[in-house]
Amino acid sequence: QEQYLIYTLVKKIQAWWRCRTEWKKYREFKASRTIQAHWRGFLAQEQYLLYMTARRIQAKWRCYRALDQYVKYNSATKIQSQWRRFVVEDQYIQYIAATKIQAQWRGF
Repeated sequence: QEQYLIYTLVKKIQAWWRCRTEWKKYREFKASRTIQAHWRGFLAQEQYLLYMTARRIQAKWRCYRALDQYVKYNSATKIQSQWRRFVVEDQYIQYIAATKIQAQWRGF
C-alpha cells in the first residue's frame, strides 16, 4: 500500500513537471511567434514606406519631365509661329513693293 502511494505520488509529480515544462515551452513559443509577427509587420511597413517614397519620386520626376517637354513644345511653337509671321510679312512687303512698281510702270 505504501509503495502504491509513493508510486502514484511520483507519477503525479512527473505529470506536474511535464505539464510545467510543456507550459513553459508553449509560452516561449507564443512569445517568439509574437516577436516574429511584430518583426514581419515592421519589415512590411518599411518596405511599404520605401515603395511609397519611390512612387512619389517617380511621380515628381514624370511631372517634371512632362512640364519640361511642354515648355520645350510651347517654345518651339512660338518660334515657329514668329517665323511664319516673319515670312508672311516679308512676302506681303514684297507683294506691296511689286504692286507699287507695277503701278508706277503702268502709269497709275
